[in-house]
Amino acid sequence: MWNARSIPPYESFTIACDQTFLADRCTPGTHVQFIIRSSDGRTFAQTLAPGSGASAVLLRGGYAMGPAGAPFGFYRRTPVPGAAAPPSPPNLAPDPLQTIAVVSAVDRAYEIRLDGIVTVGSRSCYHLRLRALRDPLGYPLRELWIDTATYDVVRLTYAWPFNGTSASVTYDFAPVGAQAIWSIVHIDATAGREHVAEDLQNIEFPASEPPADFTP
Repeated sequence: MWNARSIPPYESFTIACDQTFLADRCTPGTHVQFIIRSSDGRTFAQTLAPGSGASAVLLRGGYAMGPAGAPFGFYRRTPVPGAAAPPSPPNLAPDPLQTIAVVSAVDRAYEIRLDGIVTVGSRSCYHLRLRALRDPLGYPLRELWIDTATYDVVRLTYAWPFNGTSASVTYDFAPVGAQAIWSIVHIDATAGREHVAEDLQNIEFPASEPPADFTP
């Protein structure tokens, strides 16, 4: 279900700047607009000027991060269903048969345990707890909440290193807009005594944006 979800070419949203990784570049109370290009995750970010004030560009062609630098997940590294197949591997030696097969290995990254069925908002969800079988930094997922009817990801939690400790970063997902695009709508993160919670506002899915905005 995660790989099959609809991915728009761009996603735009606004959020309080002091709750983002750009906080040190904003004055208190400023909101920032992020526009993320889904094909590669490159991002344009600018402040939203109150009244007739001028906006300021904070990020052009960089990458957006969640709390503590956790991945945001607005683009994916696996191929989109229906996209062109990747090129065949080169032949390593002369062979009249050339390449006759391509093998993909799927490895088990987590031990997964069902922790019951709970309600998130109005949705009945399987609550899954995950334990990385190796490389906990490379496999940061720790909890998933999966809709029992549709199998959509309703919520997920990362364990992410932060200032010598570990931050717990949770994203809530919901369908947004007329096309019901499944997207992050709320962020919650805790690291020691620090805690942030913020809704993503004005979520939109532009059909196009100037390419120069995503060139570093």
